[in-house]
Amino acid sequence: MKSCIKNEAIRRAKKEVPNYRNKLTGEIPEFKSNQPISINNQNWDTRSKNGKWYIGFTSSLGKCYLPVVESSEAIKYFHYFEKKQGKDENRQFRGTIQLFRKGREWYIAIPFEISSEIKNPEYKAETNIGVDLGLRHIAVVSEPVSGRRKFFSGKKVGYIRRHFRSLRKVLGKNKALRAIKAAGKKERRCIKDYNRKLAKEIVGFACEFQYPVIKMEKLSDIRKECKTVKHADRTIHSWAFYQLQEYIKEKAQKHGIPVVMVEAKYTSQRCFICGHIEKGNRNGSKFTCKSCGYKSHADLNASRNIAASTVLAV
Repeated sequence: MKSCIKNEAIRRAKKEVPNYRNKLTGEIPEFKSNQPISINNQNWDTRSKNGKWYIGFTSSLGKCYLPVVESSEAIKYFHYFEKKQGKDENRQFRGTIQLFRKGREWYIAIPFEISSEIKNPEYKAETNIGVDLGLRHIAVVSEPVSGRRKFFSGKKVGYIRRHFRSLRKVLGKNKALRAIKAAGKKERRCIKDYNRKLAKEIVGFACEFQYPVIKMEKLSDIRKECKTVKHADRTIHSWAFYQLQEYIKEKAQKHGIPVVMVEAKYTSQRCFICGHIEKGNRNGSKFTCKSCGYKSHADLNASRNIAASTVLAV
């Protein structure tokens, strides 16, 4: 066999071993001698000649083209594999084929994908969950329709940062370089662990609703808030917000929950009730709309605005 076919067999065997390995006995499955021959999409193609379809694939004799029996399935789907204008435009529809034998006859199994229109799709009302990331509170999660919300304080984060910063300061005076490096690694592990647990709680909150969609703001403006917070809170300025967002996406994917990134512009200055935007609406952790008089926690108001936002981040 050609090397491309041998390599495909090796890749498939490597993939199957960990999937079927018996964890109790450590036994590796045995492959039968009549396994189908797998040929990836780069090493097979089709052609039409004198009104007949042929499928070609790499073999020890070179490229072999064999006539296709024109069954109803072949007539319906085979034209998707034809080359157009000398270019293989339909390669995206094709996958790895398998050549196998049943009795005296040979068959080729061809997986492929085509798009089709969905008829009468069932409408599902989405539940928007807003996640506001910040410094006073690492995260504020809310669902505006029900009014449910959850606050995650930044106090523990501030403690972690201050502890390791003072530890590095002491170690630096003693010129303990190895200990400084070890402290840095431990701090990163603490950050990673905290962010994983926080992401789990946020996704858990979303799972309490039907058809939830998590909305988060892009991170470009979060760190600018550091200028407006008191000095004690600046210890969390270097917190791994991006890592937290990635963990939220990762855990949301496991539950089949879509995550949407929206523009952060004016989410802190806009009134969730009337939509009025003014710089002086927010004063620390308090939000007071000068137009309609609506009062709320500033981060909660921002979280609700994120949930209601339709402006996607680019």
